[in-house]
Amino acid sequence: MLYAGCDWSDQWLDVAVLDRSGAVLGEARIVYAENPDPVARYREFLSSLGRRWRSTVTGIEDVNILFARTLAASGMSVVHVDPTRAARHRVALGIPKTDRADARLLASMTLAGECRPVVVDSPAAQALRVVAHAHRAAVARRVDALAALRAALMRIWPAAVSAWPAGVGGLCSAQARAVLGAAPTPRAAARLDRTSLAALLTAAGRKRTVQDEAERLRMCFFRPVMVLDPRVEEAEALRIGHLLAVLDHAVRQADGLQRELEQHYSIHPFHPLVAGVPGMGAILGGYLLAEIGDRPVERFGSGRSLAAYAGVAPVTWASGQTVRVSFRKASSTRLRSTLHALAFSMISHSPGARAYYRMRRDAGDAHATALRKLGRKIILCLYRCMASDLPYDDAVAFGYDVADSGGPYGWRAAPLDGDQIVRARDMLATPGTTVTGTARLFGVSRHTIYRHVLGRTR
Repeated sequence: MLYAGCDWSDQWLDVAVLDRSGAVLGEARIVYAENPDPVARYREFLSSLGRRWRSTVTGIEDVNILFARTLAASGMSVVHVDPTRAARHRVALGIPKTDRADARLLASMTLAGECRPVVVDSPAAQALRVVAHAHRAAVARRVDALAALRAALMRIWPAAVSAWPAGVGGLCSAQARAVLGAAPTPRAAARLDRTSLAALLTAAGRKRTVQDEAERLRMCFFRPVMVLDPRVEEAEALRIGHLLAVLDHAVRQADGLQRELEQHYSIHPFHPLVAGVPGMGAILGGYLLAEIGDRPVERFGSGRSLAAYAGVAPVTWASGQTVRVSFRKASSTRLRSTLHALAFSMISHSPGARAYYRMRRDAGDAHATALRKLGRKIILCLYRCMASDLPYDDAVAFGYDVADSGGPYGWRAAPLDGDQIVRARDMLATPGTTVTGTARLFGVSRHTIYRHVLGRTR
């Protein structure tokens, strides 16, 4: 077996290949301009070094570039080398910062096993990820365009900012954009009569109470306002028209990508499992599955690893008698923001999530902390559903009985009663008794023994 390191750049690839003993078998530079197919050139270079070149393990710092993705799709083994760890090795060993030296360093780290295998999702999951990221970017552009339009209106016509309430979409609504496109200044809006406003609202898609809305806008536009010189106002109208065109384009892009996102979300392999999560629509569901993929067991290995990747698992720092728990910053910001929004939405749709949130707030947690802990519970439940191919059940996830209406949310009884807890404590007090053996005796999990018998999570 051969071990290769690939240092990539915008113009070429530097490759170094080692054998099992660490000896350098060959080095090459693949220039993009001279090789239209770098993968074919790389496989040709490997074939001249050994008979078992197909089993070469290639280490690369960025596995999302086209070369790494195409190489993995061709059947070659590709592993990810952490760039931060590689930089630390380079400094510790005193290796100069050159492309050729970096390729050798990556190859040696791949040989030493200081890498992580790349788990490739199915084409459907990869397509969902691309569309989800594109939709996120389109929504961000729409927010920026709306903020720019609002700032421009505040400079010349503050009354237009509050003319359309947020409940109907504010300035981003089709009606507001249609009216502002026809009358971007106070003088132009004051010249609009009820008939013209009704025609604009009808063209924008309004079907009910068109005359009432037209009368409301006419009365709003007829109020005395501060005006500028007509020439300055005309120049401001040009800028507002340009910002409206940018906002229209951003809205159309976001709406089109949202339809594509819903379509890709509906054909994802895990869509039937998570479709029953209360408060999770197509957008949040698409964002969530785009970051998790369709092979979470092979990629993460456990629910705790997935929670750490999502940024909802705390980091514990311990030194001597000092123990400090801090927020995990090294995580996926996209998945963390999605879980934050999902937890906030589930409070209004899931009785179990609402009760769990109130329990954490009553215990002294802040709003963001309670949402983060709720998000951790949600991601652990979803990982369990994906690993066991079971649909999501809110009653099982939060431990309440839907048929029981006695309590506020029908919480189910603890898995161990008082007598069983006393017996378990006596057993654990006996030397030689383990938590695993006690859990097997009572037919519960180890976490149940830690939590209900010992009074701690682990």
